[in-house]
Amino acid sequence: MQSLPQRPVVLSVLAYGHGAPAILRACLWREPPWGQTSGLLAAAPVDVPGLSWAKKYKRSRLSGMVILKIRLKRNMKKWILPSLFILLSNQVAVSQQPNWNDEIIYHVMPRSFYDSNGDLHGDLNGFVEKLDYLQTLGVTAILFTPLYESGFYHNYFPTDYEKIDPEYGTMQDYIHFVEEVHRRKMKFFMDMETQYVQSGHRWFDTSYQNPNSPSGFVYYSDAQNRYPEQIFRPAGSELYEYRAWPDQSFNIATLDLNNPDVKNWMIDFYAYWVDPDKDGTFNDGVDGFRVDHIMDDLDNKGLFTNLYEDLWQPVFRRCRKINPDIFIFAEQADWTEFGSDVVLRSGADGAFSFPLRFAIAGKEVSSGMFSEGIDAGDVLNPTLIYETVETTLQQFPKGTYTINFIENHDTQRWASLVENHDGKLRAAAVLNLLLPGIPSIYYGQELGVTGTVGKWGYDVNHIPVREAFPWTPDPDTPGTAVFYKDTGPWWDQSYYLDGGSARFALSVQEQNPRSLWNHYRNLIALRKEHAAFRQGDYQSIQVNNPNLMIFSRTLDEQTLLVVLNLASEGATFDLSDMDAQNWEKIYGDAPKSENSFSLKAYDFLVFKR
Repeated sequence: MQSLPQRPVVLSVLAYGHGAPAILRACLWREPPWGQTSGLLAAAPVDVPGLSWAKKYKRSRLSGMVILKIRLKRNMKKWILPSLFILLSNQVAVSQQPNWNDEIIYHVMPRSFYDSNGDLHGDLNGFVEKLDYLQTLGVTAILFTPLYESGFYHNYFPTDYEKIDPEYGTMQDYIHFVEEVHRRKMKFFMDMETQYVQSGHRWFDTSYQNPNSPSGFVYYSDAQNRYPEQIFRPAGSELYEYRAWPDQSFNIATLDLNNPDVKNWMIDFYAYWVDPDKDGTFNDGVDGFRVDHIMDDLDNKGLFTNLYEDLWQPVFRRCRKINPDIFIFAEQADWTEFGSDVVLRSGADGAFSFPLRFAIAGKEVSSGMFSEGIDAGDVLNPTLIYETVETTLQQFPKGTYTINFIENHDTQRWASLVENHDGKLRAAAVLNLLLPGIPSIYYGQELGVTGTVGKWGYDVNHIPVREAFPWTPDPDTPGTAVFYKDTGPWWDQSYYLDGGSARFALSVQEQNPRSLWNHYRNLIALRKEHAAFRQGDYQSIQVNNPNLMIFSRTLDEQTLLVVLNLASEGATFDLSDMDAQNWEKIYGDAPKSENSFSLKAYDFLVFKR
């Protein structure tokens, strides 16, 4: 073997699939024990003479190709290849792609969470201060509503995509937040709605009524640029003023998603957040995206079609090329859909379980955020829930995901929907966390905070379901993010004024071992302790009593059994029908007589064997 040149060189070794490729066989003389064809590769420290560093170990999501770039010192001579063999066969461990069912998402509008600087707006630095709380609760991932600069308090329509809303902080604050999340071994998902811009954005301001505008990023239906396409408006409508909290108005225009420059910008924009400093470590990058209002035919107007293939697939491919482990989940614009079509056609990893949420709530599925749906029967109807879970599992193949929730930033708070019924609050938590899928908890849900969507005719309608997290009962406690205080009737009906916060504030519930908050902590701990709740097969179990909902989760040698009495009267559950000798109760208080358990209204039991 010839001597290496005197300067360092980079040696790339390529390996494909299970079988050893010719190049690797020639170099290493026998097949390395890969054992897998997907997932990240990570090298443990190894003392190999002349090995300076191993830059990247990754496996392509699509091709299964492994790329190793290893910098070698000079004069390594005959022991180079044996040393590489040691590294590849003994020191490089193959890990599978993440199973996202292992995560528990905490969904937050950061403006309402914790205020670090006294302006009553929650911010990034405030969130960093409260990361200990999320770890105490037990959640593993954080999903924010959008962070970019906007005139709307919810930030869904930007004035500048590239800037963090200054009320949230700076870009440096953002990077610090993400790094702190990762330091705690948690994940961060960014919410994106990149199909629209608000008046005040340069693309709109420089193009409106200016047909000579060079950008072409906003879509106009006329040659004089007087009629921009708009969300929630018929095609070709006059420019509409959207009223916004506290007392403002803005225009919202649609981007020209047929324009290649817009598509390329969007690809680059998403890619930036995956690895902002482009160093390949992702310590400062997002772990995934929630894509808001995703549609194949945007707003069903026939103007921007085939978007799953022509827009979203290239965006997602670019993100995964940078980080193969990025997680992309979609909010289907039509809430009546299960979301499998979005996932399978766009390349997203998962979608939200809107039909399951409405089944648990006893509602006909609503088509969107402006309707809660009409009554379909009892809240927590076992038959309706069984049917919806089975349909969901049939529609989502292995390797795709559903995100389970009972409330979010657009729906009624669960506590208000069930009129603060303690049993229904607790039973819904069991379903949210133990049914198959990735559970998402909307901030304050774990406390049972209340809130109903208002009817004031603009974006303040949703402030009651986006109130400040009640750290204490007192809205004047430093850090309480009551940005909406004294700004209108939505404040007048706040839970800080009607006595609700005195009942469910965190400072109150922390003192009570049997509080709803501790119930959530217990369920989260169960899910984290028992892999079958995260990754196990699901089986519904029918018994004679139609008010009992029973299901099992099985993984390898472990089976877990969940029993809920979803009725306003008591029920008896006889364990002897299920090989009673092998079951151990691990959660629930129902009294036992021999093998029979007496469950109160909306009571539950969890067993393992």
